[in-house]
Amino acid sequence: MVTGSRRLGRLRARNKIQTEAKAAAATRAVGYLRVSTDEQAATGHGLESQEKAVRAFAESQDYDLVEMVSDPGISGATRPADRPGFGRALELAAAGAFDVLLVAKIDRLSRDIRHAMTTVSDLAEQHEVAFRSVTESVIDTSNPMWRTFFAIFAGMAENERFVIRDRTAGGRMAKAGKGGFAGGQAPYGYTKDLEGGLRIVPEQARIVRRIFQERRRKRTLHAIADSLNAEGIPSPRGGRWAVSTVSYVTDNPKYRGAIEYLFRWNGSETHVLQPGSHEAIVP
Repeated sequence: MVTGSRRLGRLRARNKIQTEAKAAAATRAVGYLRVSTDEQAATGHGLESQEKAVRAFAESQDYDLVEMVSDPGISGATRPADRPGFGRALELAAAGAFDVLLVAKIDRLSRDIRHAMTTVSDLAEQHEVAFRSVTESVIDTSNPMWRTFFAIFAGMAENERFVIRDRTAGGRMAKAGKGGFAGGQAPYGYTKDLEGGLRIVPEQARIVRRIFQERRRKRTLHAIADSLNAEGIPSPRGGRWAVSTVSYVTDNPKYRGAIEYLFRWNGSETHVLQPGSHEAIVP
C-alpha cells in the first residue's frame, strides 16, 4: 500500500494553518457611511442609521470592526476613490488592515454602476477585500454568485440617482416658476431662511445698494472695485473685489426682487424670469 510522504503531511498542516489564519483575518471589517447633502451631514440624519445598521451586522457576524469611515455631503455620483472618507478605507485596505468592507446599502458605495463595479473589483483583486451590503444579504463578494446580484443592485442604484436628479430638477423648476429661490448659494446680500427662501443681510445689503448707486452715477466697475478695496470691505468670498464680482452684483436680477434661472433638463433648456417672492434690495 502506497502512502503519502511526510512532506505531504507537512503541506497539509501548513495549508490548514493558512486557512485558519485567513478565516480569522476575514472577521476584520471596516464600515463605510455616506450621505449626499450638506444638511444631512450637519444633522447626522442618515449617517446615524447607517452606522447603527453596520455595527449591528458586524456584531451578528462576529466581525472585528476595525474602523468606521464616512463621507458626509458627498454625491453618490462621485467616484469613490475621489472621496476623502473612502480614501481612508483604501489606505487601510492597502495596509492589509481589514478583509471585509461593510455598507448599509450598495448605493452608499456608489450610484454609478461603473464606479461601483470597478471599485469592488479593485478591492477584491488588489487587496483581497470582500464587499458586503448589510441590508441586501445577496451582496457578498465572497460568494461566487455575487457578480450577477451585484450588477443588478448597482444598476438599480444608478437608476435611482437619475430618478432623484429628475425629481430634484423638476422641483426646482416648479419652485422657480412660483417666484421662489430654487437652490444654490444665496447671492451676496442675502442668506437662506428656514424655508429655503432669501432673507436680507443688512450689512451686505448696504454694500449692494452702494454699488448700484455708484453705477447710476456712471462710475466704472473698476472704480467701484477699487474704492471698496481701498476701504477694506471684503468681497463675497472674503477677499478683494474684482471687476467681475461688481459686474455680477449689478447684473443679478435677484437684487431687484426678480428670479431668473436657466434650467437644462432632459436635453432642453427652460428660461425662468419673473417677480420673486423675496424682498428686493434695490428698486
